[in-house]
Amino acid sequence: MGIFKEEKDFKRVIFNVDSVLAERLESAKERSRNMGRKLDVDTAVDKALEKFLKKAEKKLDELEEEQEKKKAKRTKISGGAAAPSQDDSELEGEGQPADAERPVW
Repeated sequence: MGIFKEEKDFKRVIFNVDSVLAERLESAKERSRNMGRKLDVDTAVDKALEKFLKKAEKKLDELEEEQEKKKAKRTKISGGAAAPSQDDSELEGEGQPADAERPVW
């Protein structure tokens, strides 16, 4: 049996809550204080967020996997390499040497 309680690190996060839920929470907090008790809202929020995050992270992993598969498929279809680019000598004058005179307009 431990003598000291382990402290966890906490991070304050602010997010929007439906106004009706917020009012109900404030009312429940007040009622519990009147009875000399304290609601354990932190634990309830932690559990709810944990459940939500498990679903969200799973869905995000699935979406990332789909994107990687599509990207790999596109790369495979295109041959895995970009089209060859023209070098500067080809761009100078369509077959003319690079030192040929160009008309001035």
